Amino acid sequence: MKNCFIFSGQGSHRPGMSANLYQNSNLAKERIELSNKILGYSISDIMFSSDEEKLRKTQYAQVAIFIHSTIIFDILNDKFNPSIVAGHSLGEFSALYANKSYDFEAGLKIVSVRAKAMAECEKQNVGKMSAVIGSSHTLIKKICEKTDCQIANINSESQIVISGSDNSIFLATQMLKELGSKVIPLKVSGAFHSKLMSEAKPALLNAINTSTFNKPVCPIVSNYDGIARNDKDEIKNALIQQIDNPVLWLKSVNTLKEISSSFIEIGPKKVLGNIIKKIDDSLIITNYNCYSDL
Repeated sequence: MKNCFIFSGQGSHRPGMSANLYQNSNLAKERIELSNKILGYSISDIMFSSDEEKLRKTQYAQVAIFIHSTIIFDILNDKFNPSIVAGHSLGEFSALYANKSYDFEAGLKIVSVRAKAMAECEKQNVGKMSAVIGSSHTLIKKICEKTDCQIANINSESQIVISGSDNSIFLATQMLKELGSKVIPLKVSGAFHSKLMSEAKPALLNAINTSTFNKPVCPIVSNYDGIARNDKDEIKNALIQQIDNPVLWLKSVNTLKEISSSFIEIGPKKVLGNIIKKIDDSLIITNYNCYSDL
């Protein structure tokens, strides 16, 4: 049976994540201890803690989610093989581990560089994100053009996320509400997938271009354009462009379902399944988020 493997992104972290995996799986224990060594600090202490304050920070959340997701995938891989993969924003890096575009160490180093560069952008270019519910793409795009913010995620026909400076999001929110739209502020630390993240590109470009990429064992659907691809250079370019361009998740899901109606979601907690059901309720989604799911 063909399966689409999908991986959640930033925001899917949770306090205590991976602790049960560490306690019950030798693979997980070895992977987490290796991660501590590669990173040069104890990411396990941050992941296992019941205090979410440090974990939610971009420089830690991204590497923690990548580590957790790759462990779950490797344990599952004895039962399932992906026919095609995709990930939401950060999740695309986990997906590239799953299709063997790079090994774990290379992937972790790339994600760490990305996370640190984006965290620096958060400090230099303060911004926000909000979800707009029930408005058309055309209307939201017009409002963004008037207020100097950007569409960051097209998650479904009914949910589009906007991103930009504090003032631009404030103005866009006021205009959208006046037109009857529902706008929900997101609990994020920066204006992801907007021009306020562009300064992170050079560091990510260098990390990607100095890492070894292999021919993938199955295609990945890139966030940047929603297209399935196997070419290493195209995969790299899409990863780099993703950082300050919209996540085309709706288009990505529509591409994935051409391959299979069976989706396997991997990440610290269930996030993508609910969005996918809004796109196509007929799709079958199985979630693997923690040790008890395996």
